[in-house]
Amino acid sequence: MLDLRVLRAAVLPVLLALIVVAFSLENRPEPLRTTFAPDAFQPARVVADAGRLADAAPRRRPGSRGDAAIAAIVRGRMRALLPGVAVERRVFRAETIDGDRDLVTISAQRPGTGPAGQIVLVAARDIVGRGGRAQLTATATLLELARVLARASPRRTVTFASVSGATGGQAGMLDLIGWLPRPVDAVIEVGDVGGPARGALTIVPWSNGTGAAPGVLTRTFAQALRQEADTDGGAPRARAQLARFAFGVSLSGQGVALQDGVASLRLSVSGEGAADPRAPVSADRVQRIGRALLRAITALDEGPDVPAGASRDLVIARKQLPGWSLRLLVAALLLPALLTLGDALARRRRRGEVLWPGVAHVLSLAAPLALAWCFVRLTGVLGLVAATSPPGAPGAVPLDGRGAIALICALIVLALGFLVVQPALARRLGAATAVTAGGMIAPVFMVTICAAGAWLLNPYAALVLVAPSLFWLVLPGREDRPRTGPALLAVLLGLVPAAVLAQSLAGQLGVGLTGVPWYVLTTLAGGQLGPAAALAWALAGGSALAALLAALRSGRAAGSPRITVRGPVGYAGPGSLGGTSSARRR
Repeated sequence: MLDLRVLRAAVLPVLLALIVVAFSLENRPEPLRTTFAPDAFQPARVVADAGRLADAAPRRRPGSRGDAAIAAIVRGRMRALLPGVAVERRVFRAETIDGDRDLVTISAQRPGTGPAGQIVLVAARDIVGRGGRAQLTATATLLELARVLARASPRRTVTFASVSGATGGQAGMLDLIGWLPRPVDAVIEVGDVGGPARGALTIVPWSNGTGAAPGVLTRTFAQALRQEADTDGGAPRARAQLARFAFGVSLSGQGVALQDGVASLRLSVSGEGAADPRAPVSADRVQRIGRALLRAITALDEGPDVPAGASRDLVIARKQLPGWSLRLLVAALLLPALLTLGDALARRRRRGEVLWPGVAHVLSLAAPLALAWCFVRLTGVLGLVAATSPPGAPGAVPLDGRGAIALICALIVLALGFLVVQPALARRLGAATAVTAGGMIAPVFMVTICAAGAWLLNPYAALVLVAPSLFWLVLPGREDRPRTGPALLAVLLGLVPAAVLAQSLAGQLGVGLTGVPWYVLTTLAGGQLGPAAALAWALAGGSALAALLAALRSGRAAGSPRITVRGPVGYAGPGSLGGTSSARRR
């Protein structure tokens, strides 16, 4: 039984938090500007170099001979373009979409004239498929920037790096971030600058954890794109930001740099994914994007330091919502559920009722989900599925015969978990059915605990769990069990935010409806979801299943019977107006 007076009283902090959030909105940081005219950037050289590189090695899977051949060509070109600068060749072994491979990183540091840090320019060589002239405009642009900056006098050190492994795992970027000397002002991943525009974002800011590139960095590149290319690079909507911040995944290299605490972004007309291997190259687009890139680099070199690491601020309608204010709002939204549940549990304890059987029911439903995750992760560790973390773009790891077997086995493990493991574990733990009093309140209790735990690490993930924490309060009811229809509606409404954000994330990553099972399997097999996060989401999933069962069975009799027959309206019952003669003391 829930006391709705507690719920109503707990709404007041929510109103206060909304007022604080409204007044915490602030202007976005101003972009860094420069008067430098980037006319030295020559697009014809980029187009020619991209064509020669594509002809020299049409196939460039990570760690392949073609990949190594392009690395050798880049090393020779950098030596010629940067006289007096040491060009390093680093070989290391790392995980790729083709398993463990020896990868090569070519790097050169152009020393600056001042004591400031460094700007790192990175371009990836590897590709899935054959050709990839548009994709190689990134490497060709890196060489052109080396030629231009070799004749300039930058204040900050500029590091040029050609890496591999971008088709999955971002091994080259991870290794580069690991050995780069600090401080690093910004890491700029140069993507396709000459192919057809794909997607809404030219500036890709996402972290592989929680957050995005610092606002001053993204606005500097947006300003440069407006001046040189008549576009601002696109601005992600609030729903897209919430999805990225809550689920924390990025396909491109800037994501691992941001996750490591280094300010970074990606500039690419193909967005987050790789360019189509057959895409044509436009010299006009190369000129506009390339010169915008050079202008932004110059502005970073001349301006103050960029804030390090990822930003958790949410951009809303040309304003910026600080991360601390959203954390406050999520805490206020969770407070009604926490107080109401605390009061309900205290009432049940006074009546001698225990919560454990209901909690055990939720745990037994979460166990098959956790078991399926363990199996999928094992397939990645053993190399049965060519999976990496971060995951590759959709299609980087095709669904072949071995992958189909792994997918079918994962579904079988999940089914056996519900058919065999769940009933046995429920009996072992003494779990109650979903229609008991404890079984009705346990899903709300468990999902609220998960939300409170997530709030400590990632308030955006906790925001996804706020809705079930509030809507599912209908399940325990105020006096007696609600009808099946309203209870089921409340359960489904609680799941809407998670479904909307998951759909937004799938659309951003380019995952179609039929490709979702395979892409989820490769993502989990690669270890993108750690053990703690996997356990938390398994508990949330078990709570959702328990809530759904409770809603479907809410009309069945259990516990206190529903009163369906009453006397006349004016009838108060025997003895209400005085004792009967048989009951009087004699």
